[in-house]
Amino acid sequence: MDVESHQFPSDGDRASNILLNYSDNSPNFTRHSSLIRPERDNLEDPHNPHHYYAKKIIENQDHIKIGAHRTISRPINAKHFRDNFPFDVNEGSLRKRRNTNLSYEYSKEEMKSEKTDKEVLEVIGITKKSFQKNAGDDRKTKIRLWKFYCYFITFWAPPPVLKFFGMPKRERQIAWREKIGLISIVFYMAGFVAFLTFGFTKTVCRNLSLHVYHKGNFTDQLLIHGKVFDLQDFKHPEAPGVQNNSNILYPPYNANGMDASLLFQNVNGNCKGLIIPKENCSIPHTKEGDVAWYFPCTLMKVDGTSLPEFQESKYYDGWGCHTSDNARRQFYTMNYIADVYYKWEDLKSKERDLVVVNGEVLDLNILNWLDKDQLSYPSQFDELQSSALKGYDLSILSSNYYQQQVLKCLIDIARVGRIDSKSIGCIASDVVLLVSLTIILGVVMAKFLVACYFRWKIAKNQGAYPMNNQAMEKYMKEIERWSNEMEFQGPLFQEEALSVEETDGKHSTIENNIMNSTISSSKLFNFKEFKLNMSAKDLDCSAFNGITTMVIQNQLKQNMEEINLRSSYISGTCSSSTRESLMTPIEEPYKQINSFDPSLIHPKSLSQPSVFYMPHNFPLVHIICFVTCYSEGKDGLRTTLDSLSNTEYPATNKLLLVVCDGLIKGSGNEKTTPEIVLGMMQDFIIPPDKVEAYSYIAVASGSKRHNMAKVYGGFYKYDDNTTPTKNQKRVPMITIVKCGTIEESNSSKPGNRGKRDSQVILMSFLQKLTFDERMNELEYNLLKTIWHITGLMGDMYELVLMVDADTKVYPDSLTHMAAEMIKDPSIMGLCGETKIVNKAQSWVTAIQVFEYFISHHQAKAFESVFGSVTCLPGCFSMYRIKSPKGFDGYWVPILANPDIVERYSDNVTNTLHKKNLLLLGEDRYLSSLMLKTFPKRRQIFVPKAACKTVVPDKFKVLLSQRRRWINSTVHNLFELLLIRDLCGTFCFSMQFVIGIELIGTLVLPLAICFTIYVITFTIVSEPTPVITLIILGIILGLPGLVVIITATGWSYLIWMLAYILALPIWNFVLPVYAFWKFDDFSWGDTRPIAGDDKNPAGHDDIEGPFDYSTIKMQTWRQFIEEERSQIF
Repeated sequence: MDVESHQFPSDGDRASNILLNYSDNSPNFTRHSSLIRPERDNLEDPHNPHHYYAKKIIENQDHIKIGAHRTISRPINAKHFRDNFPFDVNEGSLRKRRNTNLSYEYSKEEMKSEKTDKEVLEVIGITKKSFQKNAGDDRKTKIRLWKFYCYFITFWAPPPVLKFFGMPKRERQIAWREKIGLISIVFYMAGFVAFLTFGFTKTVCRNLSLHVYHKGNFTDQLLIHGKVFDLQDFKHPEAPGVQNNSNILYPPYNANGMDASLLFQNVNGNCKGLIIPKENCSIPHTKEGDVAWYFPCTLMKVDGTSLPEFQESKYYDGWGCHTSDNARRQFYTMNYIADVYYKWEDLKSKERDLVVVNGEVLDLNILNWLDKDQLSYPSQFDELQSSALKGYDLSILSSNYYQQQVLKCLIDIARVGRIDSKSIGCIASDVVLLVSLTIILGVVMAKFLVACYFRWKIAKNQGAYPMNNQAMEKYMKEIERWSNEMEFQGPLFQEEALSVEETDGKHSTIENNIMNSTISSSKLFNFKEFKLNMSAKDLDCSAFNGITTMVIQNQLKQNMEEINLRSSYISGTCSSSTRESLMTPIEEPYKQINSFDPSLIHPKSLSQPSVFYMPHNFPLVHIICFVTCYSEGKDGLRTTLDSLSNTEYPATNKLLLVVCDGLIKGSGNEKTTPEIVLGMMQDFIIPPDKVEAYSYIAVASGSKRHNMAKVYGGFYKYDDNTTPTKNQKRVPMITIVKCGTIEESNSSKPGNRGKRDSQVILMSFLQKLTFDERMNELEYNLLKTIWHITGLMGDMYELVLMVDADTKVYPDSLTHMAAEMIKDPSIMGLCGETKIVNKAQSWVTAIQVFEYFISHHQAKAFESVFGSVTCLPGCFSMYRIKSPKGFDGYWVPILANPDIVERYSDNVTNTLHKKNLLLLGEDRYLSSLMLKTFPKRRQIFVPKAACKTVVPDKFKVLLSQRRRWINSTVHNLFELLLIRDLCGTFCFSMQFVIGIELIGTLVLPLAICFTIYVITFTIVSEPTPVITLIILGIILGLPGLVVIITATGWSYLIWMLAYILALPIWNFVLPVYAFWKFDDFSWGDTRPIAGDDKNPAGHDDIEGPFDYSTIKMQTWRQFIEEERSQIF
């Protein structure tokens, strides 16, 4: 591990660059805690994203170097950390550390002795029994708020009832209660959105009524004190001058569209005591000052141009004033239909003297109708008319009680409407509506604009070589044509590759020296193009054009050591350090062996090219093409493996690694999946019938934690019918077959532990290799097999391409993906575009085409610009194993990071949340873990890389698939929502967008209901909600513009139409079904197998205790020493 020194990941540009040092000579730190994120400093907290990384550093500090880091602000107290973690329980066993100065009460001699796990624990003072008790206590967690809520909301369903309905196990009952709790939250959110949409305005703006502009059309209507009454069907009772059941709007009365405020005067209210009768008043009045009327009882024009008339009535005094109690009661029971409103600019009208008091518009010209000969009134009336206050707000004049009464009196008698203004509640309603629309349209518009920017500015420059827009358009059309048929190969590339047999058959002296050096490398590079007379400046910089790789760093280090060695021999003064590093064995046990015996290398393995061999103008790295398979058939497996083998990326730098998840026979297959895969291999290292099975710890519970697997090494065997002989390459290939234990040999799926377990086999192997930890026999044999067929140690691999076994990769996709990774070390993961082959097979496939397209070219394109693609699909994604930190040999483990491996391999799924994360959407959860652990690193989308696959063609299968995807999406978005360090801030952040997407996913059924309601309302009712329709058009239309701008064919508009017609399925049927199945963790009908048990035990079901003693754990060097001791 001298070549690779590891450091804490650089996740932010903190002000200080602090060196982590666990030795006694630790530097003095002037800053001891973070002021912004103090929780980051507590690396002893298991929830800290770097907890397991720190733990591994403590355990392995004796043989790895730790570089500068920026993720914590103070050094870890190694003793305190070890006190909290005296042993490793990640794999269920308690183990000692090697070569570590522990600060316990036993001596170094005791530590060096071969003590058992039990003896070490007894020395520490913790027995296995006490540990198990503590572990049991940890499992007996208190009922937290969430569980209390779930029990509270499901109190009506006691355990006996649930048991009666098919839920006998307590875990199953808890999952059902949590499901009901989650569904209730969905209802709460849907209710909140519905209230915000329809009820909020009515609640906070209760006095809201229909407003009519004063210059509007008032046909069949009558205005009284600024309110509009609809009297079209009104029937007036018999009265002097008025016939029974007559309508006063029409002749001979002609009140249609007139102002009848003087016919219904507000007297003796706020004006009592202010307008009083004079001594000679002929208007009926009382001793208390009550007056029958103030103005002539007549009609006025609504525009205020009527002149005062004081003529006598032809019937009797006060005719038409409706002064009787009966007339007033009937008036008060009449309902007005609208308020008349005025704009501020209307108050400047020359024909009227309009002012505002407390939001009410008053026409002071009405005071001219006041019978001043018979009534006394306040002098303020004349003052207001003579003061030229037209258009002013007189509310501020109410400085004392008397003035307030005067203004109230004016409102009673001179009101003609309201000023165009809103209450605080109405303003709040408008603000909330505006903010909501801004957020929704902002997110939609931002996604559209950013997606366009990505397509025209970023995508063309990605990959191995930049393109202009025309070339990019042509390239994408070629991919589109390629994706129409699964059998279509695409362009094939020939590659010249020499095996060891085709070389001179022996190594040079320089190569032999390097073979025995401390470098943990492997099969030798071609030195023909390597210049041994490079300058010291070139030698010190282990990078090429700002790019560094494991190959470059190892090659330059080897070259430097060879030059030093030659110089020492020439001068005759070979330094002791040089001799020790290249010739003298190192005393430390972990430095005695640095690679396997070169004689083990397969005679037909490929010779590694020169470090200067750059066919695509960038340094090559070694890539593992990782394929997981379950029940796929021969054609599907051949398609996938052919496409990976035929990629233009050199065969010397890629390794096919296939994991068969159990001895499974797919429905319709004649052979099991492992038999099919092994039939596609040749030149085996060990004959398949002689390969032994090795135990490993699986991602499962109970006795299923123990599993066994076989490792087969060889080379890929082409089929001449699918790949011409001239295009066939010698591609190294390893197949891992999970065969299960002897106890499960008679089960329907022996060895099956799920796709996540297959991934963890590789990830755990990479982690243990990176940190030089103990590994099991399966991992050791995997490492040894890699050496057999490639001549490389496993730590030379930097990238992993994860592909499903039913996926076909475009020939140059691997090149583009690797190039993007190599150019930017901050990229930790990326994905290409997944194309659908069977587009028109059925209506089920047709509705998926546009959904796949828009999820890549809008959603992933938007996220890629901000470096936070939230879901790297498991069928076609690439991850970085480790990332170079500068050019001086430091590497940051990424996929091999203990925090990712430990959390991804978690087998404790005791909550509904964890079950949905780990059992249904493991690929998406891996993406979430990457972002959670490294929020400042990037996950991107590369459209130049493409694959094609077959999607479900039956609705039943689609329903099962999307049930898993939707539930996984909900729970993963919640996990991502808690990450505070993603790109951006507040509303302009990925965290905010993720929150919007989470809410949008939960209320999808409600959204489609609103959409259908708006469309229906538009068709059958008036007025037409124009703004709502515009918003709906924008939301549905912008993806169509994305198609026009980014798609390679107009056919996608047809697919978009099919998608829109299926919106009730996408937004209602699928999510409702998924929400109701929150507690269903099966894979359903996605991948049927022959003789499948419809009710199989899940991987998380506890079937019995697991005996950890069956797992043999050693370092790979110890395994080699053990093998050598058996030989000699």
